[in-house]
Amino acid sequence: MNSRIALILVPALMLGCAAEEVAPDVVSAQEAPQVVEDAGANAPQVSSLVFENEHVRAMLVALEPGDEVPEHSGRERAVYSLTDYRILFAEEGESHEREWRAGQAHWHEARDHAVRNIGDTEARFLVVSRTEAALAETAALHIDHDAATIEEGFAALIFENDHVRITQVTLPPGTAQAEHHGVHRLVYSLSDYAIRYTSDRVETVERAFAAGDAHWHEADIHAVENIGSTEARFVIFQFKS
Repeated sequence: MNSRIALILVPALMLGCAAEEVAPDVVSAQEAPQVVEDAGANAPQVSSLVFENEHVRAMLVALEPGDEVPEHSGRERAVYSLTDYRILFAEEGESHEREWRAGQAHWHEARDHAVRNIGDTEARFLVVSRTEAALAETAALHIDHDAATIEEGFAALIFENDHVRITQVTLPPGTAQAEHHGVHRLVYSLSDYAIRYTSDRVETVERAFAAGDAHWHEADIHAVENIGSTEARFVIFQFKS
């Protein structure tokens, strides 16, 4: 962190004498503003940790109109919008206004940045970043054979790049997704629901989830059935590397 140096000019003691430069006042590293690692450390009042393991970290950010997250660092990350909102995004000395709708997703490279809600609605979004831990190889499984590619998969592909594939699933009560592939992935629940999960890796299980829950799956071939009375809505972040 660079120190700020203030040059203090002392008035001349006698008329006609030049001003005299004295020793600089140096601001210590403890006093100087610092860029912290992520939004969770920089603005805990507006962010919370949703899920973390050796592979991924997911933060929920909720900004009321006028709220902001001061400058902080960020890994490469996917952002999924949970509400409609408008923000001012500052990065590398430039600021841009951005407007997002619930259900949209986008990607950010690893850079220092700051965010402020400049709209009149709450800005609520999920930030999902990968750690440096390597994922196990999944040569036998194909990401393009996932729920979004099967007939009546009840899934829509909403974002994809070289790092991640993001799919949103809306599964009505009593319906099921046929067997399909899934690579290493984080699942975030958008509603309360109950499902039956059948996999080639583990025994068939029945699970109930609440909106805001998040969990991790290793790569597998699986099928999902909604066994509850409510619509099962969730978003899947499949990581390619």
